Amino acid sequence: MMFDSVSVFNFSGIYDEESFYQDDKGSSFYDADGRMHGYKAPDFKVYDLKDMSGTNCMCDDEAVGRIRRLLSDEKVIAGEIHFIDSGNYHYMSALLTELVKEPFELVVLDHHPDMQAPMFGDILSCGGWILKVLKENQFVRGVHVIGADKGLISQLDPEDVGKVHFYPEFADVNVSDESGHDRDTEVISVREFVRERLSGRYPVYLSIDKDVLSRDELITNWDQGQMAAEQLFLLVKELAGKDSIPGENESVPGGKLRLLGVDVCGECAPDQEDCDVAKAIAGNNEFNRKLLELLLNKCDH
Repeated sequence: MMFDSVSVFNFSGIYDEESFYQDDKGSSFYDADGRMHGYKAPDFKVYDLKDMSGTNCMCDDEAVGRIRRLLSDEKVIAGEIHFIDSGNYHYMSALLTELVKEPFELVVLDHHPDMQAPMFGDILSCGGWILKVLKENQFVRGVHVIGADKGLISQLDPEDVGKVHFYPEFADVNVSDESGHDRDTEVISVREFVRERLSGRYPVYLSIDKDVLSRDELITNWDQGQMAAEQLFLLVKELAGKDSIPGENESVPGGKLRLLGVDVCGECAPDQEDCDVAKAIAGNNEFNRKLLELLLNKCDH
């Protein structure tokens, strides 16, 4: 499978400062004939949402309606690569997974569990969107959250925690036994997660918040975890191209675990004060470029 389109939702204006999705700034994706390393270039669509009110961290009902109309009018589908700005807008994942019309498993990389109950009403927020998916999405068959802080998980309603599979972190890529399981700790390897923890019966929608990564890797506008970019990229490779396990994934067409769609958030803020903003933007831009190249190339195999 190859993703044919990439959607960029520009809420904060940060993508005005990045070029990974633009083909007119010497992007390394394109050769002289406009092809991406031998692949047909995807269709990039950029949505300027800077003037839309009611969207920062919490998305009010009016903004939810406007975003849903935008997704419908522009024929945005779940089966794309979506860049959705900083973690303040991670609630977009709930709206994007509404577009899935078949059973699926949701895999989330995030330093935060994003399962806080709404402070008032039933408002959609960046900190509680997973609860919204569990409550309202009839097609979700399993939710897996990787990299969330244990202390934050402990503050959640135990009943809600029981509805989700949490994985504190990944083990190192090189592990001692064939299963990939470090027997002395809670952590698991990327391989074990993909091959043993996912059912294999349903396609996967992958939601990435870059705050799961160490601050040494890049800088977001939220507190961050300790994951290495190498581990994140390895997970993407496994999800995009894993051979099915005999007897477990027989219902998956073509013997592959299907990566249904991907969204990515975790940009820094344009006016962030705790870092060199220009350097932070450059780091996020380069990460996005690498991730996009990996997804576009890997998913065609």
